[in-house]
Amino acid sequence: MPANEPKDRVGLFGQSYKVGPKPGDVTYEMNPGDLREIARSIRNGKEYVDFMIATAHIHEGNYAFQTYTYDNDTPDFLVDFAHKMIDAGADAFIGHGVHTIRGVEIYKGKPIFYGTNTFIYQYQNSLPQNPGGQLTDAEATMSPGAFAGERVVQPERMEALLTESRFENGRLVEVRVYPADLGQDYTRPFSRLGVPMTPSPEMAQRVLEKLQRLSKPFGTKIDIENGVGVIRISEQQTSKGGVCTTGTTRR
Repeated sequence: MPANEPKDRVGLFGQSYKVGPKPGDVTYEMNPGDLREIARSIRNGKEYVDFMIATAHIHEGNYAFQTYTYDNDTPDFLVDFAHKMIDAGADAFIGHGVHTIRGVEIYKGKPIFYGTNTFIYQYQNSLPQNPGGQLTDAEATMSPGAFAGERVVQPERMEALLTESRFENGRLVEVRVYPADLGQDYTRPFSRLGVPMTPSPEMAQRVLEKLQRLSKPFGTKIDIENGVGVIRISEQQTSKGGVCTTGTTRR
């Protein structure tokens, strides 16, 4: 052990370990050079456009004992990263990659969607097939116990969010969140699994209530109105921080 090693952390096999509040908690520190250059790219891009959307593909979660890429909690570095992108000039931030939904934050009057899940999911089996085998590719993908099958039949994967942000005179005034059903009850034909459709009222309510819980730590209040989540932004939120269809901007 190096003589100057901090008491609460240790470097081992190229990884850094530190004392946390409970076993399995994970925290991250971005490479400062990467963070600096990404922020510079955002500032540079903003000089050429009226509206800048920053995005990041991330799978990291907050704890080790989790099903891979199905973590509703937002990792600490992603919050810091999204804030720095807004500070650098981004008008909205969208996190993707994790196959579930995460909370929504309004930071300095700008919308941050930490996870909207997969809008369209194409199922395919990339595993080599046994010539003369009894199962088709689709059947093998959905077979219980198969690696691909375990990934496909996760209910978390089969719910998604569409977001619409409304601006007036350059100020964000309202965000609407529409749940989408990719076939969560698995009653559809295989050919339609992963295709976004209007959810049942019960599913819409369930997804939006989950989004309410996930967004509450960020101080975001979401009203549920006829199966749609509505966030109304006050002028105070715009000044202090705290229509864009995820990927398309309406102003």
